[in-house]
Amino acid sequence: MFKRYLLVAPFSVAFLVACGTKAPDIDPTAYQITPEDRIRVQIPEVCRVAYENVVPKIAVVDFANNTTFDLAKVVQSQARGKYSRQEVHAGAIGVVGGPGGVGIGYVGGEAEKGQWEKQAQTISRDVNAKLGESVAEAVVAELANIGGMKIYTRRDLQKVLQEQKFQMSGLVDPNTAVQIGQLAGVRYIVTGAVNNINLKWVEIGESVKRGLTEHLGLLGTALAAGASTQEGWNLTVDLVVKVIDTQTGEVILSKTVSGREVLGKTPTFNFDSIIGGAKKAAQEALEDIRPELSKLFPLRGYIIQLRTAPDQSKRFALINVGTKNGVKEGQEFFVIDFQEVEDPLTGKKTCDQIKLPVTLVVSKQIQTDKAWTVVQGEKSQIMRVKLGQVVERKPLEGGSVIKKLF
Repeated sequence: MFKRYLLVAPFSVAFLVACGTKAPDIDPTAYQITPEDRIRVQIPEVCRVAYENVVPKIAVVDFANNTTFDLAKVVQSQARGKYSRQEVHAGAIGVVGGPGGVGIGYVGGEAEKGQWEKQAQTISRDVNAKLGESVAEAVVAELANIGGMKIYTRRDLQKVLQEQKFQMSGLVDPNTAVQIGQLAGVRYIVTGAVNNINLKWVEIGESVKRGLTEHLGLLGTALAAGASTQEGWNLTVDLVVKVIDTQTGEVILSKTVSGREVLGKTPTFNFDSIIGGAKKAAQEALEDIRPELSKLFPLRGYIIQLRTAPDQSKRFALINVGTKNGVKEGQEFFVIDFQEVEDPLTGKKTCDQIKLPVTLVVSKQIQTDKAWTVVQGEKSQIMRVKLGQVVERKPLEGGSVIKKLF
């Protein structure tokens, strides 16, 4: 028999509400362009390089698969109208069903097994989970959703490296990844490993569901309904995501994330459904690293137009990035000013980047390559915003707690 795991929900429920910024609905043409709106930013020569809007080049390569879900031989057997079983050989796990119950790795008695073999027809086929490749594809999708970078896939790298006759094997090795990155002209390599896949049965007690409904009313009913959707086989995946700087070989980001997928209450399922669930769980896991990636590779642009109310109480700014760069309504941007700093002892001049005490909130007026924003801050501060100033999107939020629960 298999083990059952009971999740007990307390009757006092605390809620975590994701408070996103609501996108303002504005009419930019309501205000005229004033003389203050025509003032352009002056960039010190020492800051010229830092001011340039360089789009980072990032290559995503296959993740290492450290689990036993990879190449396997799946044997599917079915006896006429009685029951079926699916087993995975050389794949670490068999999920089987038949007389006596269902579970992980369950095998019936010898007599039953012999009778089964006589009655059953068997079909054998090879299966390649390709988890490392699938996770890499999910990373590409996540980076594309963040925006603000040039992304190279394994296929892109193969085209570039064919001329050098460089072998694409061993991509997950940091040293090899650095070599590939340098040859292909990319600054960063994103890779990692699938370290664990865990399958367990989850069941919510009926008394718990009734308690939620009785004590919390409609809210409890909704929670009980949500909890019911999580019953059955739960599959979790643990990933390690690494970002390598190809110029230094340094791992500048390494984080372990986990995702979960509910496979349902079906008594039997095959190897393919397990792998499919693992890929979906991996996609959910990657949402947890979104804040770090968006901070490491921030989307940048600059201000191309300003409009100000006659009393200078309100101000709108048009920036040169839009939906194709991953900009969405309600997102927030910093405004960055540059100044030259001279060391009083050595006389050496350096560039200082200052984030002004204002926030640009993306409005509903958003296009493919540009977006109108509302300049928020004190009156004296919003008037410090000038044409040509660099804007940088604030780090994005990760996956919500509520989503992970239900």
